[in-house]
Amino acid sequence: MSLTEHASQVTEQASKVRIADDKLRKFATNVLEEVGVPSDQAADAADVLVWANLHGVDTHGVRNLSHNYVEGLLADRIKKSPQFRIEHESSVTARIDGDKGLGLSAGPWAMRLAMQKAKEHGVGITVVRNSRHYGAAGYHAMMPIAQDMIGISLTGIMWPKGSEIGVLPTFGTIPMLSTNPIAIAVPAGVEPAFLLDMATSITPYNRVMLYQEVGKPLPEGWALDGNGVATTDPSVAKQLLPLGGSREFGGHKGFGLAVMVEIFCALLSGGWEKGADGFGQSGDAHFMMALRVDAFRPVSDFKEGMDAMIDAFHQSPTIEGRERVMVAGEPEAKNAKRRGQMGIPLPPNVAEDLLALSKRFNVPLEFDSQ
Repeated sequence: MSLTEHASQVTEQASKVRIADDKLRKFATNVLEEVGVPSDQAADAADVLVWANLHGVDTHGVRNLSHNYVEGLLADRIKKSPQFRIEHESSVTARIDGDKGLGLSAGPWAMRLAMQKAKEHGVGITVVRNSRHYGAAGYHAMMPIAQDMIGISLTGIMWPKGSEIGVLPTFGTIPMLSTNPIAIAVPAGVEPAFLLDMATSITPYNRVMLYQEVGKPLPEGWALDGNGVATTDPSVAKQLLPLGGSREFGGHKGFGLAVMVEIFCALLSGGWEKGADGFGQSGDAHFMMALRVDAFRPVSDFKEGMDAMIDAFHQSPTIEGRERVMVAGEPEAKNAKRRGQMGIPLPPNVAEDLLALSKRFNVPLEFDSQ
């Protein structure tokens, strides 16, 4: 079972109500508009959040709307009405200033620009600095799929002097990196799009917080407390290991991938910059890439090959208790189909947060019965 499947099951078990994705999207958009976010940016941000819930990536969905985004906007940690600005541009690249705005809005803006460049030149790459958390990496990578393009999206941040919460470098004792995810989406034919959406740590910290909210212990090996002692208690988990865990199990590879993400996102964009106290990074940085399939070969041939590749995995022998091998993106597509029909499940704490937002900003909200 993938971590996404496991986390989505945790949400399903804790949920008492459901809501249709279009209703939830409209609600989130209206709340952000009431806070002062321009309507187009609010719509993008809401779409990113609800996409995550619809696809079972509940860690990055509307559970973050109140505490992370609304409170950040009201406290001016996130700029309400930013002006995304191109600082440097070529025919296939662009460096963008996110102006301290919602990464949920800056990410789609940057990917659309990458897609436009890819449409004209076969490939488009944009990088963003001075942004904020951009939600589920998979959303941004999936944007080019509708235009028969491959999408790649990365986001990262590094704290050179360490952070209380974050990912440890291999052999290190203080967290220095965020979970620096990698997302790659590839179009297929009759099969769902391939979507690799992975943190470069064993688990994203949002998943730790989700487990705390629903009262579930963490699986062993996910996290350490502030003293570097392994724990399954999400309330004291502070330090995450890189993907693979210890050096003996390949943790240096996860660490290397996290640094790679930081280079592509922050170093290219200028988000990792020299200040009075040396190099550091203020705000998140993103990397977006769109690659037009027909710049290499006919789309129909490519999709036929993708379907054959996926089917080969489906036809391969499986371990006891598993019906078939699943490739990246299939659990999310399965969730999206089910939740599109049945509604998105909301745990009690998330439902309460949304109801509080409804009352606070006078935005109507009505749940469906479970």
